[in-house]
Amino acid sequence: MQEFQLKVVPAENNNFSLELYQCAYRQAGEKKRPAAKRLGRLKGQALIQSRQAVYDCLKANNYDPKTLSQRRQTPYVLDEESGVNLAVLFQTLQPLSKPERIANIAIGVQAMSNEESHYWFAKVNNGSRSKALKAIRVLLGD
Repeated sequence: MQEFQLKVVPAENNNFSLELYQCAYRQAGEKKRPAAKRLGRLKGQALIQSRQAVYDCLKANNYDPKTLSQRRQTPYVLDEESGVNLAVLFQTLQPLSKPERIANIAIGVQAMSNEESHYWFAKVNNGSRSKALKAIRVLLGD
């Protein structure tokens, strides 16, 4: 199983952003595993509008959503299914600013099956990133 981490990054005025990391596998014979790869960051309006998806992800991984605050220093450890779903959400929403599109995409990504989330995750991270992101935004944004 692949492991993901959700980290809280404090900002001014009691605000924060969230960063999602994909943890690397430890190679046989290595004492330490390589550094995690940052997949995306959500902040501002996009984070506010997709908070329900983040809360659901935390609940699915046995975390209380009330623990999500600017003061949290330890990352949330997520299972593969939740991490892949959030990765698709974070990467798709990152540059958007229109509230209606953000809400539509957040709902669409949340409704995806595990297989569909993995498909889009693979397309975005291993295929042609810009084309895949454009396709998912067109598919879910309207």
